[in-house]
Amino acid sequence: MNRFRFVVFAGFAIGISILLTATACKTRKTVPVADAVKPVVPTAILADSPDSLYAVLQSGGLPATWFAARVAVDAELDREKRSFNVNLRMRCDSLIWMSISPALGIEVARVLISPDSVKLLNRINGTYFKGGFAYISELLQADLNFKMLQAILLGNAYLHYTVDKYILDRENGEFVLSTFKKRKMKREIEMEIPEIVTQEIWYSPDRHKVSRMEMRDYRPMRNFSVRYLGYELIDSLQVPSSFQIDAQANKSISVQMTYSRIVINKEQNIAFSIPDDYEPMR
Repeated sequence: MNRFRFVVFAGFAIGISILLTATACKTRKTVPVADAVKPVVPTAILADSPDSLYAVLQSGGLPATWFAARVAVDAELDREKRSFNVNLRMRCDSLIWMSISPALGIEVARVLISPDSVKLLNRINGTYFKGGFAYISELLQADLNFKMLQAILLGNAYLHYTVDKYILDRENGEFVLSTFKKRKMKREIEMEIPEIVTQEIWYSPDRHKVSRMEMRDYRPMRNFSVRYLGYELIDSLQVPSSFQIDAQANKSISVQMTYSRIVINKEQNIAFSIPDDYEPMR
């Protein structure tokens, strides 16, 4: 994989992670998670049932219609490491726009993701790509859709698989909402059922935020996880300041993002057009 394809590959990985929020005219400061303003969420309610925890997760989501941020990216694909910058703009439920550049700041690629499509410009050799959203799932080796991508960007919970009921558990002081019991999973694996998919969401009662999300496919074996490394207090809202995405399947992918120049709920210019002299990627 050449350098450009690696940067674009990791750039898509950013699309599954990223950004968030703050009014441009307001003061922004970083605080330890323990000191951040927290909503009042009684622990007894969290421990009551899977449905009650799911309700808390939904009510604790970060509300926004527009997002923008400068993203410093450290990415690794099969032990090949790259660092670069991304300008990210997002219109909630509609579009995710990325401009990818190396340290010198010259744009090498531009990406536009919608709920059903992916478009890419390669500024280096004057080519473009147009395809379905499934291309993102192929690159990141995970079963994803636009809504889940958006939820990850916001640090919000999103239950990806439809099941009759969810399982509530505890682990290291956190609540875990999952689609499958671990003991039952072991039995199912031993029975060699053709396809098994699970999802788990870790919720921190100290942060009152999602701390981790993981999805697994057992036929074939694939793993995709997001771990929130820290939160930032912006206008009394806890916003992810940094998080890491890891995916293991045919390839091993790891991407860590750090945000700056964060803007929330301010309309952004999302410009994307394919020049007449650009040719389709081959």
